[in-house]
Amino acid sequence: MSITQRNLMELAPFAKTARQRATLHALIAAYVIERPLIPAIRFNLDATTNATAILDYRFDIAGVKELGFVLGLPAVIITPKRVRVHREEAMCVLLGRLAFPVRFHTMTKTFGRSRSSLCDIFLHLVNELYARWGSLLFFNKKVVVHYLQNVVENPALPCG
Repeated sequence: MSITQRNLMELAPFAKTARQRATLHALIAAYVIERPLIPAIRFNLDATTNATAILDYRFDIAGVKELGFVLGLPAVIITPKRVRVHREEAMCVLLGRLAFPVRFHTMTKTFGRSRSSLCDIFLHLVNELYARWGSLLFFNKKVVVHYLQNVVENPALPCG
């Protein structure tokens, strides 16, 4: 069991002497939350090969660039949390996440951004594309309702 900063704050009323209070304050001040390292790199799609791009994003380099343009995305995308990203990088975040289930922590090494900004970019792009092109998407609600009813009635059945 480790002592958290909250536990240390709960001990404050029990520190009676000046020495106990000083020791407790020193412990509280020394308690630092370690932040994850974010590499100081910026993503460059042109630095990758077509073979790597096809494996990572299911499109070659020209296809990623063309897809972002054809979908009507602006050259620079600014999310509601003010994360600025180029269209090609945003498309690579989206396509990379959709091509293979990967955590944002793993993607930080590729894109040089924090997990929260990658999540923000991904969600913003999904919402924007759905708002723009959602009327063309087909979603069979009857199949999903039937599938969910089977899962609820038979929880022992494997999903998939």
